[in-house]
Amino acid sequence: MSNLIRDRSTASLPARIAEVRATPIALPVRRDWRWRGLEQQLGRWVLVRVETDDGAVGWGEATPLSDWGGDFGRYYGETPTTVVHVVEDLIAPALRGLDLWDDGSIAGHVATVIRGHPYARAAVEMALWDVRGRVAGQPVHQLLGGVVRTRVPIAHMLGLMPVDEAVAEARAAASDGLAAFQIKLAGHPSADVELVGAIRDAVGPEAVLRADVNQGYAQLSLKAAIAAVRSIAAAGADLVEQPVEGMTALAAVTAAVDVPIIADESCWNAADAVELATRRAADGISVYVAKAGGLRAAQRVAEIARSHGLPCDVNGSLESGIGTLASLQLAATCPAIVLPAVISCPAPAGADTTRHAGRYYEDDVLTEALQYEAGALIVPASPGLGVQVDEDKVKELTVGTAG
Repeated sequence: MSNLIRDRSTASLPARIAEVRATPIALPVRRDWRWRGLEQQLGRWVLVRVETDDGAVGWGEATPLSDWGGDFGRYYGETPTTVVHVVEDLIAPALRGLDLWDDGSIAGHVATVIRGHPYARAAVEMALWDVRGRVAGQPVHQLLGGVVRTRVPIAHMLGLMPVDEAVAEARAAASDGLAAFQIKLAGHPSADVELVGAIRDAVGPEAVLRADVNQGYAQLSLKAAIAAVRSIAAAGADLVEQPVEGMTALAAVTAAVDVPIIADESCWNAADAVELATRRAADGISVYVAKAGGLRAAQRVAEIARSHGLPCDVNGSLESGIGTLASLQLAATCPAIVLPAVISCPAPAGADTTRHAGRYYEDDVLTEALQYEAGALIVPASPGLGVQVDEDKVKELTVGTAG
């Protein structure tokens, strides 16, 4: 589908890429958010701004984490510094002057200057879809094939924190009408069981609890890992995300337990999705725009999952409003994305839609909050990604890339 957008609907919309810029920002966090293996502070992201020769502007976002990647180093971390370098020094010169609608040519030029770095590439592609939608007067989901849902249920992430704090955070999010939670586990079975049980008691039997181990049981023997997964399921987990490392171990756990297993670190792109489905290594897939390298690539992951009967969610790294909008546009187009999405519910300071559910930052770069309703975000129908970016706020939140 790489050149399909250059057809009858876009032939009368001439535009060329004039500028691609990357800006590192730091969002003010509501509290400290951590998970197993994460050492850096969240919210130090990079925004990408694409401008056409006639002044149309689109935005994308990268959420680079230096200490997070795929199984056994198969994929690797990115940082704000690497993203800015890749975008401004490599991708931007390759794209200037290209036809905005010639998706195949754009992809080819990017492939000639960079391999890997999916977060940086995804941010550029995200911005291109945003500006295309604004030029065409269409939401991104229409350009990507049409909408299958207009509301996306979200799950609130409970980061690593003491049990009493996690219980309080879960109750606060539930008071906003949210009924799904992702619980970050430390990888210590007895403590994990205590935490899952406490959250289950706090939010009741109807809430969906997804225990995310972030490969934490890889340190155990396979039999011990299987026993740990069974224990957290018995404590109240409805889904268990990435308990071990590698598809071989993941497949063994999936075959041995009754609780559904969701692959995250083990599945980044379409090739991984094919291998995972063929090996029956998981019962579902967590799809990221960033891990896949862009919206189109993420669609391919979800479509492969669908063809094998594997449900998906949209996941991320607690993006700002820009990245969240891209995730919503993706979820709107993919029938397989039926699990609650682990994404933010962003709002600028003073314009809160929720007090706790999906609220990881005190402020955002959007001019208005996304629409939240009964535990779900509403997919915007306005052109591009859907909401305007406050460029003055971007300047206010801009930081250097050191560190």
